[in-house]
Amino acid sequence: MEWWKKYFSEDYLRLYCHDEGVSSREVSAVIRMLQLEDGQRVLDLACGFGRHSVLLAQKGFNVTGYDLSESFLRKAREIADSLLVALDLKQGDMREVPYEEEFDAVINMFTAFGFFDREEEDLKVLKGVYKALKPGGQFLMDVINREFTLADLSHRRWTNENSSYMLEERFFDYFNSRLELTNRLILADGEIKEANYSIRLYTLTEMLDMFNKANLVLTDVYGNFDGELYSAKSPRMILVAAREG
Repeated sequence: MEWWKKYFSEDYLRLYCHDEGVSSREVSAVIRMLQLEDGQRVLDLACGFGRHSVLLAQKGFNVTGYDLSESFLRKAREIADSLLVALDLKQGDMREVPYEEEFDAVINMFTAFGFFDREEEDLKVLKGVYKALKPGGQFLMDVINREFTLADLSHRRWTNENSSYMLEERFFDYFNSRLELTNRLILADGEIKEANYSIRLYTLTEMLDMFNKANLVLTDVYGNFDGELYSAKSPRMILVAAREG
């Protein structure tokens, strides 16, 4: 079930108006956590509409944004061009990363991992990250923390963005460790659109095992972008790893 092809659409952009200040703080944290240096090559894997890619490029990094969504990449190009920012954008499936030893760092932000039905496919993503990194290159992955999510799993909630309302219904499948969401978007003219979201949430132990299988050496785990150490109560699980060999 390739739900992401429908979910990440113009309606997603309408609902999730990410705060520019938050994005800027996240990018500053990425630079700090990875100790990036000016001019280094960075791959933003599953870059979406480029909110991190553009900011990294503005700060002097050589950035490639890689995403499956044509509409997201088009939006990223519009933003980059409006700001006169040089940004390389490529369309493709993150299971088929086409690069080999090209990047000093790869980032994967805002829980853009765990989409696929089988763990082998998620592992394929990590092996692609390894291949894309230069020897000694670093990888940063930012996902929601499974333990934190389960401790505060509200099953229904309403949100209001851009004169639209959305009802989000959430269910956790303990047998498959997947968070299942159904979003019903109610537009200003009364039209209702529905989209489904399904993501595999991994424990820290499971992620460590997958990194090991991909020859990525875990070096740090943070619980938020302020750099606090990870715990069960952390809202995020931010993993930093290096390419082995």
